[in-house]
Amino acid sequence: MDYRFGNNSTTLKREPIKYNVSELSSELDDGYVCPICFEIYYKKEVYQCKKGHCSCKECWEKSLEIKKECMQCKDQVKSLNKLPRARQVETLLMGTGVCCPYSFINILRVDDNEELIKDNEGCKEIIKLENLDNHIEKCSFRFVKCEYHEKGCNEKIRYCNGDSHILRCEYQTLNCEYCSNGYLKKTIEQHNLECPSKLQDCSGCNKKFKRAEMNYHLDKECPGAIIPCICSQFGCNYKIKRENLENHLDQIDHTKQLLKMVESLTNKNNQLSNCIDELTKGKELLISKIENLTFNNKLLSDRNDALSKVNYKKKWIISNYSENSDNKECFKTQFGNQNEFLLYFTNGKKKHIYFTGVKNTLLITLLNKDPQNNYTCPLDKDLSNKDANVFEIDLELNKENGYVTQDDKVEFEFTLKYPEQIPLLSN
Repeated sequence: MDYRFGNNSTTLKREPIKYNVSELSSELDDGYVCPICFEIYYKKEVYQCKKGHCSCKECWEKSLEIKKECMQCKDQVKSLNKLPRARQVETLLMGTGVCCPYSFINILRVDDNEELIKDNEGCKEIIKLENLDNHIEKCSFRFVKCEYHEKGCNEKIRYCNGDSHILRCEYQTLNCEYCSNGYLKKTIEQHNLECPSKLQDCSGCNKKFKRAEMNYHLDKECPGAIIPCICSQFGCNYKIKRENLENHLDQIDHTKQLLKMVESLTNKNNQLSNCIDELTKGKELLISKIENLTFNNKLLSDRNDALSKVNYKKKWIISNYSENSDNKECFKTQFGNQNEFLLYFTNGKKKHIYFTGVKNTLLITLLNKDPQNNYTCPLDKDLSNKDANVFEIDLELNKENGYVTQDDKVEFEFTLKYPEQIPLLSN
């Protein structure tokens, strides 16, 4: 039988191990092995029949569920409770001396079939089997996880060697002496070769500068840096220390080089002037286009405003509606340049609105106290009238359904729609 042990909460956590007790001693012969399941009796209860045949409790229970007899001699057995406990076998087993699992170098094996190998630097103790678990938890040779295992260290360490391992572990964090940032020990040397804060000696002036500042110092400041003459691109091939540049210019006649420099600068100045002229022309052209776009947008905006006003709305309120149930109400109005037109409302069994003089589309809406219930009056195409058009209102008008107000009014809203105009086109 195999036994696994979990991690122990110590400074360095113990690695779980897997082993078979029979691997720890040569004294554990067949007398300590169940003849049914072939597992050693370690941490098992052992029972025997009247004739002395022993088996573990688990095998007796499974067998007696099927047949009430001994599995070896077939002697009748009524129940497990009728069997005596083989205490002597259990006691002798637990008193047997075994070696510590940590006497093997490969006790942290992955393959269960891998044969254990003795380690000369492992635990040498012989322990009674009854004390094995307690010894394993405290054994100085137990394998533990490195303090830095979460950072990547997977090295197998014995507890007694933990301190020496941690001192040399490449996964511990060290602070750079130059920039004070933390790096793994395995990478700190490479960082030191690249650290921008590390001081270096300048080859020109022998002063110390940070690595990140060295190039700027050599290119712009160092008095001992070797630099070309400022007229090098115009023919002077001298290279001198920066601190000697002024003397070089005083001692060497650079008239030819300076003339070439002036000529070059003049050409560049002319080129820049041409570029500025082209940019100025481009700017003026762009301004002109922007002004044209602004004008066209204004035209479109004005036309959109005009289009938004082609529809005219007015209200028609009929007062004392309940008192004039049989009367005919007349409404006369004029929209903009529209000729004057008339509307008549008849309030009888059938309610109609007649209108004349309307040249464009007319929409009539009966208003409700709940705007969602407003009623658009349909044009009655069944009634023909040469002089007038007719809307039929096919519903009751009262205060309960919201079409008559509390002060006994009926309100209509009519909209006169003009034909849509073709919008302006913009260049």
